[in-house]
Amino acid sequence: MLTNDKREFWRGFLAAEPRFAGDGIGSAVDGPDPPDVLCATLSGKKIGVELASWNESEQVQWRETRKSFEDSYLRIIESANHARPDRIGWVWLHPKRRQVKPEERSQFREELYEFLARESSLSDPEWDQPLGAAVQNFIGFPVIADYLDSLWIFPRRKLESLHAGHDWIKFENSVAISAPSWILGAVVDRILAKIADYEDRNLHVRHALDELHLVCRYSEQALLADVAPVASRFDFAAFALRVSRALANEHGVFNRIFLFNPYEAQKVLRVYPTWLAV
Repeated sequence: MLTNDKREFWRGFLAAEPRFAGDGIGSAVDGPDPPDVLCATLSGKKIGVELASWNESEQVQWRETRKSFEDSYLRIIESANHARPDRIGWVWLHPKRRQVKPEERSQFREELYEFLARESSLSDPEWDQPLGAAVQNFIGFPVIADYLDSLWIFPRRKLESLHAGHDWIKFENSVAISAPSWILGAVVDRILAKIADYEDRNLHVRHALDELHLVCRYSEQALLADVAPVASRFDFAAFALRVSRALANEHGVFNRIFLFNPYEAQKVLRVYPTWLAV
């Protein structure tokens, strides 16, 4: 049985996008939870719909967790105390989702600076262009390979104004300065948690579903929490595109995934299989 909040959520979503399944909905009843709703389309398809929301507390918790994660890397690296290699401007870190083990921190730091020194010595590196480029080949540097997906390196020739004493190895869109990044992280983590939770439930077979959809509702309170300056310039469509990119290869059992923002003129955006205003 749907709660009153979820029933309002479902009705709002269906009113905003009655053909979300690519066809009209002929009937809809409360699901066995999971999924929350069972639908039959006009063409006879059986669709399960799972409803998810994220709230202020989840968002704030994600921001605090992510900031702690970033700070753990920055404390190890301490790039403000290290001279930049001659040809490198700054570096963006793209770590995997785990912290460096205490016993490997020293080796991680040493390998990172050795790797960047080697990159700086190359005759024609791919990142030696105005916008820089990603570097992912960490062969010969096993510890940083364990912890980093990639580094984005910018050439120094375009960044002569950087001063000594400031960090030059950092995170792109750090949560310390960029509220949209931690909003994005909270949303993607909420969706990924649903994907992981439903991976082995075999709902397609158990309920004879043709498709299983996930709808994630965007909360106005979550958006406004601590980020009033951001809310005034929040671009829901651009945000949905970033979510879509993050989910490109991680949709799990869901055939379609939507974002639902009841406070926007365009209330429903599909973020999987591809970003789409539906």
